[in-house]
Amino acid sequence: MDPRQITEKAEMVALRALPGIDNRQIGRLLALFGSPAGAWDAIRQGAANGTSRSSAMARWQEMAAGFNTLANLQDLQSLGIGVVAKGDQDYPQLLAVTHDAPWVLFYSGRLPRDDRVGIAVIGSRKATPYGLEVARMLGGELAGYEVNVISGAAYGIDSAAHQGALECGGFTTAVLGCGVDVAYPRSNSPLFRRIADSGCILSEYPPGTHPAKHHFPARNRIIAGLSKAVVVVEAAEDSGALLTVDSALAEGRDVMAVPGNLFSHNSKGTNALIRNGAMVVTRPEDVIRELDLKSCRLSAQVSRDGFSHVETSKEEAALARALAAGISDVEELSTETGLSAADTLARLSRLEIAGAVIRGPGGRYFLSGEAQESISKNPTT
Repeated sequence: MDPRQITEKAEMVALRALPGIDNRQIGRLLALFGSPAGAWDAIRQGAANGTSRSSAMARWQEMAAGFNTLANLQDLQSLGIGVVAKGDQDYPQLLAVTHDAPWVLFYSGRLPRDDRVGIAVIGSRKATPYGLEVARMLGGELAGYEVNVISGAAYGIDSAAHQGALECGGFTTAVLGCGVDVAYPRSNSPLFRRIADSGCILSEYPPGTHPAKHHFPARNRIIAGLSKAVVVVEAAEDSGALLTVDSALAEGRDVMAVPGNLFSHNSKGTNALIRNGAMVVTRPEDVIRELDLKSCRLSAQVSRDGFSHVETSKEEAALARALAAGISDVEELSTETGLSAADTLARLSRLEIAGAVIRGPGGRYFLSGEAQESISKNPTT
C-alpha cells in the first residue's frame, strides 16, 4: 500500500473514531466532501455542520483539532488490532456488496478468506440444552467442510456454534457489538481468546467501544452480510436473531431453520420461519447438500468421513448403537452397554477423536451426522 493509500485509510479510520458517529453518517460526509480527507478537513473547519446534531458536531470538531490520524492507525497496529477499510483488497467481498457495508472493520486474529464459504449459526441467548447441542454439532460439522462458522459470541446458541467449530479445528468468526478488545459477555473471555488465536474477532466499532443496545441490530447486518446462508437454531418470536434473518433476506441470502419443540417459547420463531418457507435443517448434511459443500471437505480432518471408516471394537460399536437411540451421558451409556464408567469414557474419547461421536454441553454425547447415517444403513456395525 503506497503512502497516499495509507493516509486515506488512516483518515477513514479516524472518521469511525468520532464519538457517536455511525456508518450512514460517514457515508453522508463522504458524499458531501468527496473523500475521507475532505470530510476530516470540513469537520476541523466547522464546515460539516448539519451532518449531525450540533452537540455532536462540537465534539467532533474538538477532537479533530489535535487528532493525528496516522498515529492513531499505528497505535492500533501496535496493539495487534487489524484494520480494513471498504475498498481494500482484503475487505470481505461478500460483505462489500451489501447495501450498508461498514466503511471500516476492526479485527483480532485473521480475516476469513473469500474462498471460504461463510455460514451463520445463530439463535437464542437463553438456549435450551437441545439447542446448545444442535448448535455445537452444526458448528463442528460445518467447520469440517472448511466453512467459516459465523456468529455473535453471545451466550447460548452463538457460543455453542463457535465452540463446535473450534473443537474440530475449524475457522470461526465472531462479530461483536462492541470493540474487539472488549469481552462481552465478560465470562466469554476465554472463548474470545480461542477465537482470536485461530479465527477472527470482528467489529465495525473502534477498540474501547462498550456494548450498547443499538449496536446489536447493526451488528446483525454484518453477520448476514458475511454469510452465504443463515441457520437459526432456536429463536423466540421477538428474538434478535430474526433481525439477522431480515438482513439476510434483504441481501438475497439463504435462510434455514432447525425445527423445535412445539411447546417451547424458544422454538416459536424458528417454527414460524419454517412455516413461512425457510429450509428445514434436521442434520448438518442438509446444509452441506443445499450449498454443495462436498468439495470443500477438509483433507486434514481425521476419520471425519463416516463411522464406517472407523475401525471399532465390539464395545465401541455397542456404544455407537446406544447413541443411535439418542443423546446420553456416560452413566446412561455404561448401564446400557454393561461397560464400567471408566471404560465407557475411554472408548467415547477414542470415538470422539475419530469424529464418530460428539461431546455436547453437560458431558452428554451424540453421534455425528454421518455416523448416525452409517448406523441407520447398517444396524449391525
